[in-house]
Amino acid sequence: MTRICTRRRWLRRAGGALAAAAVAGTPAGAAFAVEEFERGGMIYRRLGQTDLFVSLLSLGSHTDPAFKIRLQDHNILNEEGQRRRDRLVAHALDRGVNVIDTYESEGQWEPVARVVRPRRAKVLVSICRQFPMFVGKNIEMAARLYGHVDLYRIYLGDGPRVDQKILEDWDVMRRAKAAGKVRAIGISTHSERMMVSALDELEGLDYVLFPYNFIHARADYSQFLPAAIRKGVGLVAMKPLAAGSIARLDPRAGSAAAPENERIQLYQARNRTIHPAVVQELTRTLDRLPEETLCQAALRFVYSRPFLSCTIPGIFGEELLEQNYAAMRRHREFGRREAAALGAVRDVLGGQTGWLPRPYGWLGGWSA
Repeated sequence: MTRICTRRRWLRRAGGALAAAAVAGTPAGAAFAVEEFERGGMIYRRLGQTDLFVSLLSLGSHTDPAFKIRLQDHNILNEEGQRRRDRLVAHALDRGVNVIDTYESEGQWEPVARVVRPRRAKVLVSICRQFPMFVGKNIEMAARLYGHVDLYRIYLGDGPRVDQKILEDWDVMRRAKAAGKVRAIGISTHSERMMVSALDELEGLDYVLFPYNFIHARADYSQFLPAAIRKGVGLVAMKPLAAGSIARLDPRAGSAAAPENERIQLYQARNRTIHPAVVQELTRTLDRLPEETLCQAALRFVYSRPFLSCTIPGIFGEELLEQNYAAMRRHREFGRREAAALGAVRDVLGGQTGWLPRPYGWLGGWSA
């Protein structure tokens, strides 16, 4: 187990890292390392300035579409699907995962509460409001079910900046935290301008959940990352495989790496004609990594970023959990060879146009 830093030592190290990054001309976020320790094969990192240490690999909230039953305003899983999901959650906890992100819209509040109840003291329940209801009511409902909510966030769309309605919701969240119903409050968003606005406007912001993978990293988050680090805001990555898009680009990916949602993939079926044009170059690039798939290299890239507190991938089965766990365990091995291979893939993709769906349109400027 690595030694836990005092607050003074942590601040001194953070300041030195930022200064070194500025001198080197590299993104400040790349030089900063979050305080961490290792236990039982899992890495745990501090979430921002909170007292919470979150598992580097956490469990996302999306459920397997193969087993979904669509109801009027949300989904549930059929019996087989729920049994699989329950086993997945239990397996993740056995591997040391301690953050379980839980969507009410996926019908998982009660099942997760049932599975984690015997070890609730060691599990951090993460909630994001999914329905258009008063945020205070949503927190009350979750707190009654789980005893309290460890991480609570709201989703912010691609607006120009934080507006009055968001500020009102945020005030409710801050009061809930002060009352002990929530331990950490944050946001999730796909928009860098909204991330930056939230840093400026949302007092007491503990963490931000945002897309991060080797494709998104090309955009660099040049404003957001340094500002978040200066403020001590926790950084939580989602979509390490770009909502399954990277799995689709990998000719060696297994069936377990099925894309999550066609609508939000970076590589769209309607643009599939571009894929044969680049597959030869992609295959040549992947030959630089003969021992593993593009997906494994992409996951290790994300887990190796020292400024991220944790990563919350969408995992539909135990095979995918083990692949993520293996990548997390080997994250310190990520080096120049892997970086060069991923950079080559990114550059190939950067020459394509018209393939970014709407939620990722702001990435249009990252072409090589």
